[in-house]
Amino acid sequence: MKSVLLLIPALATLASCASPQQPDLSVEQSTLMETSRAWARAVAAGDVEQIVGYWSDDAIVLAPDQPAIVGKAAIRDFVKQMQAIPQFNITWDPERATVAASGGMGYLVEHTRTTLADASGKPITQYGKAVTIWRKDAGGAWKCVVDTWNNNPTERVLPNG
Repeated sequence: MKSVLLLIPALATLASCASPQQPDLSVEQSTLMETSRAWARAVAAGDVEQIVGYWSDDAIVLAPDQPAIVGKAAIRDFVKQMQAIPQFNITWDPERATVAASGGMGYLVEHTRTTLADASGKPITQYGKAVTIWRKDAGGAWKCVVDTWNNNPTERVLPNG
């Protein structure tokens, strides 16, 4: 009987090691939203490599009226092209984050604001709505795997958001 009692703590320890701890989804959602906000700040700073670093190596960008942009090399070229547009500026903010129960994938619904010069050189601003799909990389960092957006008539996307 004594040997069985000695095994109980060891079995409890093994059981706790065998079952992974469930992620705190509210923390993951907040982290994902803050990652997106940090990405927007990186875009404002203009460092191409830092900007591209938020996408996964196999990311797909689905820009309006454009063919799919696949992989970091193509995305890097896309970012450089956008930066070359006169008076180009983009910013965004997430409105809602959803994270899978595993904590390894999630998506954001975001609103965007893009400014660029029209044909006469006058700056124009367009509101947009976006969905970004994210997964954690091997190091646990959130990386955008799909990035798509289109125009929106108002600044906010979701009602009461």
